[in-house]
Amino acid sequence: MDGLILKIAIMLVLFSIGWGFGRFIEQKHLKELLEHEQRLSHIRIDTNKFQQSECHGQLITGNVVISHDYFKYIIAQIQNFFGGRLTTYESVVDRARREAIVRLKQQAENIGAKHIMGLRLSTTELGMQGGMVEVFAYGTAIKH
Repeated sequence: MDGLILKIAIMLVLFSIGWGFGRFIEQKHLKELLEHEQRLSHIRIDTNKFQQSECHGQLITGNVVISHDYFKYIIAQIQNFFGGRLTTYESVVDRARREAIVRLKQQAENIGAKHIMGLRLSTTELGMQGGMVEVFAYGTAIKH
């Protein structure tokens, strides 16, 4: 019986450490995203289709793959059992979407564009149990 309690205690300690590190890394990523988004806020984005005009357009892309931590995976499995929104996965998808758009804006900035037209996002679930999400953002960078 003592061996079982010890194993459960070790599992809980390791689980807590994993949760703590996962939370720390997620918060750090969210802070970095906010800083990048604020720095790149001068680059406008819209979903309108690019029309040929005097402006020069160039296809640009931003891509990211983000995985969840195992704590979120366990919570998501419990939520999935009972049904409803999988809020733990929503935060992973939101971070991936924001990161892909930041990377898209960084590429636009590198070529001197101030506007991105025709923004499109594509998501893909990767991994055997849906442990990772890929977001691919693309659009036309406009140089005026």
